[in-house]
Amino acid sequence: MNIKPYGVAVTDAIASGDLSRLKEAEAAAQAHLDEYGDIPTLLALLKVEIAKLQGGKS
Repeated sequence: MNIKPYGVAVTDAIASGDLSRLKEAEAAAQAHLDEYGDIPTLLALLKVEIAKLQGGKS
């Protein structure tokens, strides 16, 4: 099984209690983090910049 590191896949793996699924989800999430970085932090920065630009147009 190839787990994509998205919320549903991760929460399903947690709910399953299956150690192999948990480890696969962990590896997928770590690989995603290694490749793309901390997306939540980057998203927060994007939102700040968008808010600044939208605020300047009002």
